[in-house]
Amino acid sequence: MRVRKQQSFPVFRIILISSLAVSLVLLVLFLMLLLKTGRLEKTLQALEKKYAALELEFSAVTGTQKTMKISLYYYNELLDKAINGDAVCDINAVIPVERSLPYSQSPINDVVRLLVRGELTKAERDLGFKTEFPGRELQFLGARLENGVLYLKFSDPSDFTSGGACRIALLRAQIEKTVMQFDTVKRVVYEPETLFKP
Repeated sequence: MRVRKQQSFPVFRIILISSLAVSLVLLVLFLMLLLKTGRLEKTLQALEKKYAALELEFSAVTGTQKTMKISLYYYNELLDKAINGDAVCDINAVIPVERSLPYSQSPINDVVRLLVRGELTKAERDLGFKTEFPGRELQFLGARLENGVLYLKFSDPSDFTSGGACRIALLRAQIEKTVMQFDTVKRVVYEPETLFKP
């Protein structure tokens, strides 16, 4: 008499299928969370814009203007010499000076416009701060922020933004450090792309 071999319960298959099902559910939940996070970020940005608009309205009605403290980053030649023994265009010597600006709905635009005007005080110049801004015919045309990437558009008919690597590194560092003070900015792209190239 032949004994029929009894099939074993497919425990391994059940564990494998269960693991795949749980992984699939976790993946779907993770994707849903990512979508919600994106929506929350957009909602938060919209609320920040509405808040800024309300503050502007309030200041117009009350006659008081609320200001915000910002930093403009400029090259400090004395610091560069102290760090390196000589002025070597070290971008670590691009450090902030403080300013106050009226609140607006476009603070990044306002800060870049102020930076490229290159208005250093006599006291700041005495402390070693220097800048080549404002540039010959250099015009800041505006900024747009998309997914953490800040696009800065300039007009530069006299090629102020071209030149030696040392000079261009300092000009770029001044702009990039200034705009990176905003948490929403993760990377900077210049338009047109030929700007600020050695």
